Amino acid sequence: MKPIQPSGYGSRFIAIAFAPLLFPQSRVVLSHLPTLPEATGLRYGKIAGPDPLRLLVFGDSTAAGVGAKTQHDALAGVLSRELHERFGRGVTWQVHARSGVTSGELRSFFLPVATTEHYDIIFLTIGVNDVMHLRRKRQFAHDLAQILDELRAASPEAWIIVPGVPRMERFDSLPDPLSSILGARAHRINRGARQVIEGRYKVVHTKPWPIGTPGFFAKDDFHPSATGYAAWARAALDFWQKRSAL
Repeated sequence: MKPIQPSGYGSRFIAIAFAPLLFPQSRVVLSHLPTLPEATGLRYGKIAGPDPLRLLVFGDSTAAGVGAKTQHDALAGVLSRELHERFGRGVTWQVHARSGVTSGELRSFFLPVATTEHYDIIFLTIGVNDVMHLRRKRQFAHDLAQILDELRAASPEAWIIVPGVPRMERFDSLPDPLSSILGARAHRINRGARQVIEGRYKVVHTKPWPIGTPGFFAKDDFHPSATGYAAWARAALDFWQKRSAL
């Protein structure tokens, strides 16, 4: 794993300046990454128990479980088991996700189906593809605000957990200068998320992925493995529980 580098450096202008190198490099890097499928299995399920919590996992490839073999070992499966163990309650869970979606695509094409039911907890994975497409912070913030507004309208009392975008400058799969530029963009996207989330009712912006966990990454060194999803779910729920009264 790459050493930790300072975040907050750079901007879209740096990306533009490096564009002659960045875009060819990004195409080569991405074309050589192993193409992993979304996790197999049903995208809904339940764990028996009293007063079931209703969980929605909504978002991009990590919500879809890329890097894990089945939904049991993916984000929805491990979140459901963690919630059951922590609170002694049943859990009904649902996944609405698609690999590769930006926040704008998630809002435009997938949000309507995610707002047809009521949930108690919504885990929203978003931002990495906005970084990869070099979208502006304000574009991402606009999309995130609309997504949160519509999720809140459909589930007025739900806790909405929005994980921070990972430290992409630490991805072994991304060489410099690509990793440094994407890391800077991830930092800006996280700043935009915090600005949107601040003061919103029952919305929590958790820390980025715990990528220092041994075995965190799948074989593409880009998505979490089953081990990574378990570590991420625990860390995110730990952070959320400190701010909830569930």
